[in-house]
Amino acid sequence: MGINKFLLVTVYITVLFSCSAPRQSVGRQKEDYAQKTSPFYQEIQKTGLEASQKNNVPGVAVAFIENGKIAWIQGLGYADLESKMPVTAKTIFNIGSISKVVSAWGFMQLVEKGYIQLDDPVNPSLTRWKLPSSSYDISKVTLRRILSHTAGLSVHGYRGSEQGTPLLTLEESLDGKTKRNRESVRLISEPGTKWEYSGGGYTLAQLLLEEKTKEKFADYMTKNIFNPLGLNHTNYQWTDEMKAASASAYDTLGKPIKNRIFTEQAAAGLQTTISDLAHFAELSLTADPKFLNQVLKPETIQLMEQPVLPSSDEGESGLGYRFMNYEGFRTMGHTGENAGWSAALFLHSSTKSGLIVLCNGSNGDRVWYPVYQAWIKKVKTIQGNIK
Repeated sequence: MGINKFLLVTVYITVLFSCSAPRQSVGRQKEDYAQKTSPFYQEIQKTGLEASQKNNVPGVAVAFIENGKIAWIQGLGYADLESKMPVTAKTIFNIGSISKVVSAWGFMQLVEKGYIQLDDPVNPSLTRWKLPSSSYDISKVTLRRILSHTAGLSVHGYRGSEQGTPLLTLEESLDGKTKRNRESVRLISEPGTKWEYSGGGYTLAQLLLEEKTKEKFADYMTKNIFNPLGLNHTNYQWTDEMKAASASAYDTLGKPIKNRIFTEQAAAGLQTTISDLAHFAELSLTADPKFLNQVLKPETIQLMEQPVLPSSDEGESGLGYRFMNYEGFRTMGHTGENAGWSAALFLHSSTKSGLIVLCNGSNGDRVWYPVYQAWIKKVKTIQGNIK
C-alpha cells in the first residue's frame, strides 16, 4: 500500500474520531484542532505511517500525554487488512509484557488490603503449587522481589497458545508444561542478589492472588482494578465483546495469524485500547486520588515507581514498572512483544509526559522506536523550557 493511501486512511480516521466523540465545547474543539495541526502531531503521524508501511505492520495507535493529561490520540492504518477496518481509539490490542505493569496494581492492592506484606515469603501462602526445593533460600522469594525481577526466578517469557485451543492450568504452566521451553518456575539464583527478568515470577504472583482472594485473576482485576478506574475496554480474557473490537494480528511478513491466549495472564495476557492504556498512563504520572477511586493510594503508586535494588546492566525495575535507557534517555514503563503484537509505554516523570504505541504486527518495535525517538526530542524541549 502506498503512503498516499495510508494518508487517506489517516484522514478518514481523524474524521471518524471527531464524529464518534461526544459533543465538545467550542473551546475544546479549538484545542483539539490545534493539537492535530501541531508540528509534533503531524511528525508522529508521518513517522508512524512510514515505519508501519516499511515494516509490514498494518495498524498503529499512538497516544501522547502532556502535563499529565492525554493531549491526543491518533489511529494509523488498519486493524484488519481484509475488511479494511481502520484503527480507532477503541481498537483492542494485546500489549504483551506491559501486562505486568497493570498486574502489579492488582498485586499491590493485595498489600494494601492486608492479604500479604511486600517482604513476606510467598511460598507459605501457596497451597495449589509450591516452589520446588532449592539450594537457594526460598524464604527470600517475596512479592517485592517478584515484581522487581530480583527474586532469582526462572522463565523469561511465554509464547501462549492459539485462540481456540485448550489452556494449561496455572499449576501446569508453573511446572513447565508450556510449549515454548518446557521450563519450570524455580530458583536459579539467590533471591535479592541480582536483577533477572522473570515472567515466571508474575505467574507465581498470579497464583498468589488467586489463593489469597479465592477468585480467578482476570475476574479480580476486572472487578477491583479496571471497573473502578473506568478501563471499560480492558480485560485479561478474550471475551466475545473484546474479539469483536480486536485488531487482527500479523507476522513479520504482514500475514495474518491467530491471536494468542495465555494461562500466564499477569505476565503477558492483557488486551486493551489505546484510550484505556493512555488513561492508565495518566494515573501513573499524576496518581490523582480523584481518579484512583480507592484502587490504590497515591503513595503506593509512588513506591511502585521507585527503583528496587539490585539493578544491573541488564535491567532495573520498580514494582511492575521498568526503567529504560534507550539512547541514554531514562524513562519508566514497559515494552511488550507477543506473536503478531508489539507495544510500548514510556513515562517521563519530571515533565509528566508519556508516549503509548500499540501495533498489530510482529515488527512493531520497528515502528514504535522511531516514534519514541521523535518523542524524546519533544520531551527534551519541554525539559529545557521548565529549566
